[in-house]
Amino acid sequence: MKRIGIHYGAFVRNWNEEQFHLISKVKSLGFDLLEFGGSFLLNLSDDQIRCFREEAEEHNLSLTVSFCLSADQDISSPNSEYRKAGVKSLQEMAVKMSKVGASDCSGIINSAWNIKIDDYKQKTGCWDRSVEEMKEVIKAFEYNGVYLNVEVTNRFENFMINTCKEAKKYLQEVGSKSLGIHLDTFHMNIEENSMVDAITSAADDLRYFHLGENNRKLPGQGTMPWKIIFDSLKSIDYKGPIAMEPFVVPGGEVGSAVSLYRELMDMTNYEGKIKQSLEFLRSLLNE
Repeated sequence: MKRIGIHYGAFVRNWNEEQFHLISKVKSLGFDLLEFGGSFLLNLSDDQIRCFREEAEEHNLSLTVSFCLSADQDISSPNSEYRKAGVKSLQEMAVKMSKVGASDCSGIINSAWNIKIDDYKQKTGCWDRSVEEMKEVIKAFEYNGVYLNVEVTNRFENFMINTCKEAKKYLQEVGSKSLGIHLDTFHMNIEENSMVDAITSAADDLRYFHLGENNRKLPGQGTMPWKIIFDSLKSIDYKGPIAMEPFVVPGGEVGSAVSLYRELMDMTNYEGKIKQSLEFLRSLLNE
């Protein structure tokens, strides 16, 4: 566990805001990695991608991508046009990730973010369609030497994969080493019986790990059992990227998407507080 990063949502109000400036900002705060927006990447030209990569390399900053499919890109949908759109977006993502130098794309990529089904019995059909489409999608990631990670999320944000056990089943059915598991402490705190069991059962399939408090504040400002969590990661010898994902500022697309309707914390010296949180995380790594 050498790379500690931060999700770009900590700094923006809208998902597709310009993110070039975040490279120097994130590096100056002491991070090793920037998790930036997949939709932003898809809209960049080859020249812009080259500049983004060169800037990250100049700052010795690793890159990963955060991406969630929208309702009209849902690869689990009964609507074939939506499924085609989702497959196309993910295939393009693999190519552009290779060009920008990003190792992993993580998020809700097995279905769509913030959608619901009318009856839980519909889940079986959605699951089967998603697995079949993912078998095609993952070929692009295999070819380009990059990884796609399915995020285990809470039931209020997606209905399909809410536990690590379900993620393991999904990976088994797709059958590709280029597909991994993305665990997130905020979501695990809601859905898992034991975060320790979830982490240890993920084992070698765990490729990405998000750090978020019970209320999505900066790590160290809530009730998460951080020492237990880090001890569990150490027990499986996890060496992949970890990234904090605080959502604390209401307003804009970001605030609306994460249902944030109040200020969670005093924003005075916000970047100083981010640094303190990073120091807290590094102290746990070094124990």
